[in-house]
Order: sequence, then C-alpha cells, then structure tokens
Amino acid sequence: MLRKRQQFYYQILQCIDAAVLTGALALAHWLRLHLPNISGMEPTWELGPLGNYLWLLGIILPAGPLLLEVQDFYRIPFPQSRWVVLGRVVRAVFYLWLLLLGVIVFLRIPAENVSRGVLLLFIPVAVCLMMVRDAAFRLWYVRQGLVRAKRIMLCGSTSQRAHWRKMIETHPDHNLAIYAEIDLHQDTSSQFMEALHRHSIEIVLFEINPAILSEINGAMKVCESEGIESWVSADFITTTLARREFDEFLGQPLIVFRTAPNAAWQLLLKGMMDRCGAFLLLLITGPFLLLIALAIRVSYGSPVLFTQMRSGRHGRPFVMYKFRTMVNTAEQKQEELAAFNEMGGPVFKMSNDPRVTPLGKWLRRTSLDEFPQLWNVLRGEMSLVGPRPLPVRETEKFSDYTQRRRLSVKPGLTCLWQIAGRNEIKDFSDWVRLDLEYIDHWSFWGDLRILLKTIPVVLWGRGAK
Repeated sequence: MLRKRQQFYYQILQCIDAAVLTGALALAHWLRLHLPNISGMEPTWELGPLGNYLWLLGIILPAGPLLLEVQDFYRIPFPQSRWVVLGRVVRAVFYLWLLLLGVIVFLRIPAENVSRGVLLLFIPVAVCLMMVRDAAFRLWYVRQGLVRAKRIMLCGSTSQRAHWRKMIETHPDHNLAIYAEIDLHQDTSSQFMEALHRHSIEIVLFEINPAILSEINGAMKVCESEGIESWVSADFITTTLARREFDEFLGQPLIVFRTAPNAAWQLLLKGMMDRCGAFLLLLITGPFLLLIALAIRVSYGSPVLFTQMRSGRHGRPFVMYKFRTMVNTAEQKQEELAAFNEMGGPVFKMSNDPRVTPLGKWLRRTSLDEFPQLWNVLRGEMSLVGPRPLPVRETEKFSDYTQRRRLSVKPGLTCLWQIAGRNEIKDFSDWVRLDLEYIDHWSFWGDLRILLKTIPVVLWGRGAK
C-alpha cells in the first residue's frame, strides 16, 4: 500500500477511535446507572450526571489513539490472530484507565464526582467497542478489495524490472501481483496496450528513460485515458534523508524533497497545542512567575529577564527570554571561562559556573528560568517541543554544515535531549543526533510523549545545571 494512503487510513481510524472511546465512557455511565448494585460500587443516586465526566475527554481524546498507536494497533496488514489484536486493545485501554486514575488521584477529584463503577465498566466496554470497530474496518477493508492483490505491470529495462520484482516478492504485504512486464525500448505501443487489456492491469510502474521519453509519455496517456494508475519511479535522483513528494506549482508537476516534517494536519494540531498550551501555562503560573521576578529584582537588581539573540527556524534570529540566573557581566566573562567548557563543539556548558547566582542555581535546577519562553511560544517563534534554540554566535561556529538541519524546524522548550540526560550529554554531536532523530521521526503523538516524559525530568531536576 502506498505510504500516503496508509497514513490517511491511520488518521481516519485515530479520529474514529477517539469517538469510540468517548462513546465507551458514555455507555459505561449508562450501564452503571441501569445495572443493579454490585458489591464495591456506590449507590446509583451517588453516580452524578454524565456532565461530571466530560472533563475526562480531555485525556481520552488525545491519549486513547496515542496509546493504541504505541501498541501497534494500526498496523496494516492485519495480524493473523484476533488474540493478538485483543491483547493490544486490552493493554492500550488498561494504560488509558491507569492514566485516568492517576489524573483523578493527582487532582484529588472527590469520589462523588467520578464513580468507581463507571471507571471499572469503562475497561470492558471500551475493549468490546474497539474490537467491534476493528471487525467492522476489517470487513470494509476486504469488501473494498484492499486485501486482494492488485494487478501490476512493470514497464522498464530488464535490470530495473528485476529489481522491482525482487522488492515486490520480498514485500507480499503490499498486495501487488505482477501480471505483465514491458520494455518500451523494445516493445511497441500496441504490445503495451494488448498487455494492459489481456491481464486487466490496474497499475503500471514506469521507469524514466530519457532516450524514450516520448514512448513513456504516450503509454502514460493511454493509462490516463483508461483510468489505470501510473506509478513513476523517481529513483533516478538519490537522496539519503529527504523524503520525495509529488506536488504542483503554477500548473507544473514537481518532485519535492523534504527532510523537515510536512504532515499538514498534525502540524496544525501542533500549532494549536503550542499556542493554547503556552497561554494556559502563563495564565496558571503567572502569579508564581511574578514572585520569581520580584525575588530576582530585590536580590540582584535589574534586569529581571535575560534576553539573547537565538537562531530560530532556518537560522532566522529572534529575541529569546529567560529569567536572569547569572550576574550582569556574564556575557563578557564567557571568554575568560572558555577553557572550562565541558561540551564538545560550538556550545558552551560548564558545571559550577561562577557566574550563576544562588537563586539562579535553584531556577536552573527546577527549569523555572525557562518559563518566560512561553511568551516566545505564544508569539510563534518557538514551539513547546523542538530542538533547543542556540545563540546566534554558536550556530555561526558550526563546523559541519549538516548540523544546521536542526534549524529546519521551529525550536522548542523541550526535546529528546532534555529527556535523554540534558547536560549529562557531553558532546554536541550527540545532542545534534538526538535533534535530527526527533526531526526524522516527528509526529504529533511523539510530541505528546516527549511532553509527558519531560514532566518527571523537570520535577527531579535530572541533568540540570
């Protein structure tokens, strides 16, 4: 199956599953309301209306599909055994239930607002509904003919056809069956059309050969007129990291090579999460941040905030804000401390930095000095998750130009570097490797995972200096 088509199914199923899990919560409430009292459950008059449980959707809607994805539930082709599917669903629902329970305990939600019986019934109800959804999708998938192998014709040189044949034979899960092979360098257009009709071909895979472009163009027009899919192999241009995508510009077809994420709907969700999350965090922590600012002002005078030009996306400079944790002359003294740099590469990191104030050490250990950057996130200059923005002077010292690829996405408050050890990582190349790993495997759900893993790292101060 083509990657984009497979991703489309994933996204649709994730939206459906979020709705199914929402329905499971409502059904669990309805069942508890109408089932007779069971030992260990509260009386039905203490159940409370369904509206008391709607806040749980803020956890179920994003976390449910995420946990199912982590359990490899969306894999196509499907596992042969339904027990495998059931195991994945049970694990995902159980982890979701533990997450709900943990949030309820952490927020100290009163028992009269959330029924134990509803939460207990949510597990079997959600598992049953998810298995019904899975069975329904499997049935639709089969009836749409997506399981049946599609008839494909290979159109290219002998060596290229042999390469394609080997790839298709070693990946039977892509549901392609080779029914014909044609070389337009030797075979005529009438032979091409005769093979199309005799084998009821559904897909033709073309190799681009500059010597016979007119013949290839004619064959593709035949496919177009008969409604047959034409796949054009673009391996005549080789790249190591960039993903190839077809697009159109001013009516002209293009092959676009990208290394940065381009999942439009996921990037839209990421932008919404950034702005909404930054606004809510500033709103919630605002009074506490004002106290920190006052403590800095009283203890060390002005300025309260440290501002510095940092490199944003594609290296565009912007002003980044932090609570001041060093003496006012810190920038001037950095050259004097260059010999004590503990980070290999252009970045300066030092344990027991003498420029850091006592209050600054506590702010750094708790990462509270970074909270003013929520304003940068709100302004769209940064993201909640992304490679940490470096000072402009440090990015100008990059000796390896490939390290600038970390600048291809918006910088963030936290990333893989923070949850993998932060300042315990001593080599800048390892830092860049983690940033590039984040970029190459980026997804919205991955951002949520990083945010969740950042919480204990910040609370325990692991790797902070």
